Amino acid sequence: RDELLSGLMGADLIGFHTFDDVRHFISTATRIKSLKSVSNVLYYDQRMVEVDAFPMSIDFKKYDAMTGHPQTIRNLKKLDELVGDRKLIVSIDRLDYSKGILDRLHAFELFLTRHPEFREKVTLIQIIVPSRDKVEHYMALKEEINGLVSHINAQYSTFGWQPIQYFYRSFPIQMLSALYVKADIALVSPIRDGMNLVSKEFIASKKDNRGVLILSEMAGAAKELYDAIIINPHDREGVAAAIYDALTMPDEEQYRRMETMRQTVSQFDIHRWVRNFMNELTDLKSKQQIMSTRVITDQIQHQIFEKYDRASRRIIFLDYDGTLVPFSRNPELAVPDEGLRRLLRALARDKSNKIVLISGRKKDALQRWFADEKVDFVAEHGAWSRKWGEDWRLAENLSNDWFRDIEPLFQRFAERTPGALVEKKGYSLAWHFRNVDAELAEQRVYEMVSNLKYLVMEKNLQILQGDKVIEVKSIYVNKGMAAREYLLRDTYDFVLAIGDDHTDEDTFLAMPEDAVTIKVGTGLSAATYTLKSTQLVRAFLEQLCYSKRLAGE
Repeated sequence: RDELLSGLMGADLIGFHTFDDVRHFISTATRIKSLKSVSNVLYYDQRMVEVDAFPMSIDFKKYDAMTGHPQTIRNLKKLDELVGDRKLIVSIDRLDYSKGILDRLHAFELFLTRHPEFREKVTLIQIIVPSRDKVEHYMALKEEINGLVSHINAQYSTFGWQPIQYFYRSFPIQMLSALYVKADIALVSPIRDGMNLVSKEFIASKKDNRGVLILSEMAGAAKELYDAIIINPHDREGVAAAIYDALTMPDEEQYRRMETMRQTVSQFDIHRWVRNFMNELTDLKSKQQIMSTRVITDQIQHQIFEKYDRASRRIIFLDYDGTLVPFSRNPELAVPDEGLRRLLRALARDKSNKIVLISGRKKDALQRWFADEKVDFVAEHGAWSRKWGEDWRLAENLSNDWFRDIEPLFQRFAERTPGALVEKKGYSLAWHFRNVDAELAEQRVYEMVSNLKYLVMEKNLQILQGDKVIEVKSIYVNKGMAAREYLLRDTYDFVLAIGDDHTDEDTFLAMPEDAVTIKVGTGLSAATYTLKSTQLVRAFLEQLCYSKRLAGE
């Protein structure tokens, strides 16, 4: 599975027939490959891979025009001789287990048993196009079909009538067109089918809007052709009842249903399918191009280093989780390593630098991890701040009285969601779902945010949706406000801000126009540049420390 998904991720655009297929694929990719997904976009190796529904169709005009072809008209006359004034049901499939042929034949037999009044008045033409008939299992299926058709015909045939006309062969399009025109019912009942174009060919051939489509809910076309009689192909009684309903359907209702379906198929034909697919691919390539221009190349990095070297007063804002260290399944395990400590010391050693760790972490964690480093702290998204060598300072207008209303909701959702946990900070609450099944997490996040919207109203609170976390905090504090205080208090000729998620966008927006802002990862951002991973961030900062030496000074 992993190798197959990796191969598919080499595409820029992956199209499926239905939205259900899109949803299942995204769920599989996020679960097995642990890929990040935003709406219908997957991020693989920092590339955008779009997954969308492009229901395939037919050349409507071709099948519509084929009904007037001279050979089609001649074939219609032959069908009239064969069928007479009997009602005609047509089914066309290739030989395959997925087509539900045996279930369909059993259902037709049940219909003849339940409704003897239709004996000698209806004929099923079953066409099976040869496919893999040299394979043992398919040979066995063919024999089983042959036996069942013979059984039904032997039981119900009369001197002048055979209930099933069975053909194991392919037919030219003019004969298929004649069958579609003549048929009162198209019975399309696969037990699994990506789209099934026979149903659309039948509709395109019905210029007079007469006829009924019975369509399996397991076919992709069922998501578009709502006016068909939709059936469960495993339910033989239901299929038998659908045949009866189709045969007795009033003409007015047939016309209404068929006219609507013909409009759908004609509007969304094969040409539009190709056009939609290619237009979407073109748009996606444009988005990828825009994103690639933001990647820090060697040339851009050299320009940043030159600007850094020329500056005499610098300030560097650094997020922690997802920026300096990768995310951990347990947030408490994302502790700094010795390499990160050495990097921060090297940056702080330059007297022209002010280093600010600006994080959503608790102040106690930052204090415990970096107490010996010459850095400033902004904790809990700006609720707490501490300049190097000074005491912690609490932002104004803060209260956590609202905890009593919000925390029970967080705990209740955590109890209902295996793998979720609640983190209680001084002035904010976080609901982590990094260890939750992706589909369940998506559902719970939607539920929780819907509930929170009502609870935070009139409480001056804000909902933050970060990377695998939902956090509620006061609207009076955010990383951007905290960063802006530094910029208003002093003047700097080099400003750098690096962060990875939604909470860091406030920081980017607070930066002056000439600042260097870097988003870690992909996706839309107010940052000027991107770096793919925490490893690249660390490498960038290490080279920044020694940029003068690297430039030969």
